[in-house]
Amino acid sequence: MNIAELRELALDLLRRSDRLSREMKIDAYLLAELEARFGTVTRQHPLRFASSERDSRIDFRLGGSNPVLLELAVRPADGACQLYGSQNKPELFKLTRWPQTQVKLRALLLMDFATKPLESERLRSTYISINAGRGRFERNPVRVVYVHDKLQYHFIWQPWA
Repeated sequence: MNIAELRELALDLLRRSDRLSREMKIDAYLLAELEARFGTVTRQHPLRFASSERDSRIDFRLGGSNPVLLELAVRPADGACQLYGSQNKPELFKLTRWPQTQVKLRALLLMDFATKPLESERLRSTYISINAGRGRFERNPVRVVYVHDKLQYHFIWQPWA
């Protein structure tokens, strides 16, 4: 899976979903589409941090020779700031800590059902100030993919910025 395939899949799902606004409904449809197109998909894949007593979970892990980690965030039609960086810090932190040797693509998929899309620079500015925090752990960049019916784009979030 690459960025173009992910964006195409999300846009197709967005257009066919009859304006579903709940993340759990989209989650089920996305799982079905990922399994149909790419095969092996693990939902709620466990992730253990040394400093944590409980496992964290990644929304989707696509297996194969080029493993992909995917977190999903949804802004409903009447939503406000569900897609901003401050709201998605935990997802970014989970994705950035996964070792480069075990995954080839880390993506935070932002699906927007609102009437008006978010401009690229406005959304990107909410992610720039976020860093992965202190500590001795590997930090890897995360691809943030924004999909709206009228506008799609992606950018890289750098955890050390």
